[in-house]
Amino acid sequence: KYPAGSDQVTKNVTRTVQYVDENGNKVSESVEQTVNFTAEGILDKVTGQWTTPLTWSIDQTVSAVKSPVIDGYHLVNVDRDAAGNDVKGVTLTHDDNSYTVTVKYAKNGKIIPVDPSGKPIPNVPTPQYPTDPSDPAKVTPNEPVPTIPGYTPETPTVTPDKPGEDT
Repeated sequence: KYPAGSDQVTKNVTRTVQYVDENGNKVSESVEQTVNFTAEGILDKVTGQWTTPLTWSIDQTVSAVKSPVIDGYHLVNVDRDAAGNDVKGVTLTHDDNSYTVTVKYAKNGKIIPVDPSGKPIPNVPTPQYPTDPSDPAKVTPNEPVPTIPGYTPETPTVTPDKPGEDT
């Protein structure tokens, strides 16, 4: 006779870091970090009772995960275990449950050339801001505006205040 749960002397805890856009679509491969715990105790095989409390293996740490730079997107937020724009390393115990950290990204804005009255010029390039390679939450500053025949730009380069807005 064995007590309910007497076979539960191992446990895996997984932290999954997922990268999604504002609609929940995957924009980069997830990172899974799994730790394994084991328990020991003495079981009375006649009564089916633990004669000692279960002793679990020591707490384990999962390492920090650097958020990737994703072309065409800027990082908006990290929903838990945040360390700035990255996911910090944490210590997990056998009491923890598996969980997911969501790192959300949004599309970068575009440069929209306008005429002197402020109206968009039709049929001209509208380049999207590139993501800053050194900071996934920003776009590259001082982006050159497109060359448009018959127009001279008032501003030769643009740096948006908000990376997701068209300028």
